Amino acid sequence: EISVLDSELAQSDIVAWYRNPARATQDSLAVSYRDGKGDWRAMRPDFIFFTRGSDDVVKASIVDPHGTHLADCLPKLRGLAAFTEQHGSDFHRIEAVAKIKGALRVLDLTRKDVREAIFNAADAEVLYASKHANDY
Repeated sequence: EISVLDSELAQSDIVAWYRNPARATQDSLAVSYRDGKGDWRAMRPDFIFFTRGSDDVVKASIVDPHGTHLADCLPKLRGLAAFTEQHGSDFHRIEAVAKIKGALRVLDLTRKDVREAIFNAADAEVLYASKHANDY
């Protein structure tokens, strides 16, 4: 998380950021997903960054670092991909970040091909190592 935060805050267009609470509160952004058993759960992406564009408009971006070793990684990615399909146009960026072999890799969920790859993936680590991810 710290590496992602440092990288984002180094960008010149960042005007604010928010650490989304990990638990249910009135001020947290939750995204629904189905767990491995098919039950509905809520994920809370770690960060929301606010950037000011050249048009002086401030836009929000969701950036969620998550370990691929965690059992909920792929179900949460699918939930975030489904959320992006419905609400992606309301955000500047929606990205998932993971460390693969010592390097941070990012999935840009605003890309349709990336969302399709997430929905069809059998393994999150393979997905982050694939052509659908870029170096962060």
